[in-house]
Amino acid sequence: MRIGSIAVLAVLGLLKLSLQRAEAQDAAFQKAFAMYQAGHVAEARSLLLSVQNASALDLSLLGTIAFGEGSLPDAERYLQRAIAKEPGLAGARFTLATVLEAEGKTADAKQSLTSLVSRQPAHLDAVLALARLDIADHNFDSADRWLSRAKAAAPRDPRPLVVLARLRNVQGKSEEALGLALKAKSFAPDGPAVLYAVGTLCLQMDLIKDATTNLERAASIEPAPATLYALASARVANRDLAAAIKIYEDLIKADPSNAQVHYALGAAYFLQGQNDAAKPCFERSVALEPNQVESFYYLGQIADQSGDKEKSIEFLKTVVARRPDHARAHIALGMVYRSTGQFEDSKTELETAIRLSPDSQKAHYQLGLVLNALKANQQAKEQLEIANQLRASSDERVSWQLLPSQTDATHAKNVQ
Repeated sequence: MRIGSIAVLAVLGLLKLSLQRAEAQDAAFQKAFAMYQAGHVAEARSLLLSVQNASALDLSLLGTIAFGEGSLPDAERYLQRAIAKEPGLAGARFTLATVLEAEGKTADAKQSLTSLVSRQPAHLDAVLALARLDIADHNFDSADRWLSRAKAAAPRDPRPLVVLARLRNVQGKSEEALGLALKAKSFAPDGPAVLYAVGTLCLQMDLIKDATTNLERAASIEPAPATLYALASARVANRDLAAAIKIYEDLIKADPSNAQVHYALGAAYFLQGQNDAAKPCFERSVALEPNQVESFYYLGQIADQSGDKEKSIEFLKTVVARRPDHARAHIALGMVYRSTGQFEDSKTELETAIRLSPDSQKAHYQLGLVLNALKANQQAKEQLEIANQLRASSDERVSWQLLPSQTDATHAKNVQ
């Protein structure tokens, strides 16, 4: 895995600050830092490795380089050495926390950030990072406290509002979240992270035109992978599938190991009716991430449409075993069972789907057909009447889960 250069802009900013504040810099570090800024990463690394008795800044830059290349253990080692030499080096502590989070060492990341904040209480990036980690851990009260502190320290900075919008959205308060994101936009109309936040919230709320406008603007300023992915999702919502497919294909070229993007490409092909193109995308997705249940769901759909009922049942059983709350999979499994005459199994699946999604027109309709086949005529009539009263729902809407950590590293220092 390689972490793109955009992802280390935040730590580069902190490293620049350390550089500006240092009383004296050795010539080798200054030269290496200039090389790194110019994109000559290998030359910068070679120069730093040739330095005897490397300074804390030398080690911090080596850690940043290793992080940018995805060499997380090397990055952690260099940064730990930098901090041991100079405990007050803020850039190294912040970068180390980012590395530890990427390694899945959340508790250690929090410890590094807490140590940084104890030394520098006004360190806004560290405070916001702590809030983001608490949101991920569903420690909402703690996240709220960090964000209150951040807003008090920087009342016109859009970044605390963007993170607070994320918190409110996770708490199910999407309208409040959008209001916060729009307030952030009033402070930074062209901030990529702000535009991304507004765009993705609008996408989630089916405000597709507004979503597209904000995401297009964000992508034109900073074409970060998460922003492009969200823009492609907006294209799908507009049924501009060809444009979405082009974006997904470009993202896969840049990062072939991203299971979520392979899934999204497959879903777009599926919506076009191109099952032959969609199937290998879903297969690649589950090969990369075995818990990618949405891909198993669509593999089940494709198998059903091709007449392989046994394989379809196998895929759909995988979905409901891993995600018992996946209502669409229960509906699909119920429909396959009905088509093969397994009416009792079909009834069980469809009743489960209705418990999970009471307003699903398709589930009620399909259950009505099954009950009719079982000669439960009155119950069948009741289910069909419920289905008739319900408007067509979004049972078959594609799940456009956002790319993980979409704003943390990518946009942390690119709001304004």
